[in-house]
Amino acid sequence: MKNFEMLQKVCIDEVLGAGIEPGNIVSWVINRRAKTRWGMCTKNPDGTCIIQIAARLIEDERISEQACKETIIHEILHTCKGCKGHTGLWLIYANIMNKKYGYNIKRTTSGEEKGVENYTASKRLDYKYCFVCENCGQIIKRKKQCEFTKYYRNYTCGICGRKRAFHKVKYMQ
Repeated sequence: MKNFEMLQKVCIDEVLGAGIEPGNIVSWVINRRAKTRWGMCTKNPDGTCIIQIAARLIEDERISEQACKETIIHEILHTCKGCKGHTGLWLIYANIMNKKYGYNIKRTTSGEEKGVENYTASKRLDYKYCFVCENCGQIIKRKKQCEFTKYYRNYTCGICGRKRAFHKVKYMQ
């Protein structure tokens, strides 16, 4: 298992060494439930950030330390001012880190690129709920029951703007 605290410090130091100012990270979390993502940055209303890293990334010995650092730095870059998505300033910063340290930081990374199998490649995505907008044909699928699945008749289509547009359909994959 990799030393997560040491990796955090090294990654922060490298970001600072590249002249990039990270945001205020108040918490680092190893997420044991994350199966389809390597990391996630959450910005709180007060401007502080929480970074989650998939446990598999830290614990799986097949995943190199560099691949792990690329994900950690990817999430650190999201804490920077103006770096919410994967374009604009975030992309500029990612390119700076890639050139300076030889990383391959990008929007998404597959399991094969990390040296392991893709989690979702072997799993079928079964959807329990499926809804279609009767005006524009937009399809919305949900695996679990949620507010939308319960009250879909009250929702407006995000594509065409029609109110009460959705109807439930049987979904077979």
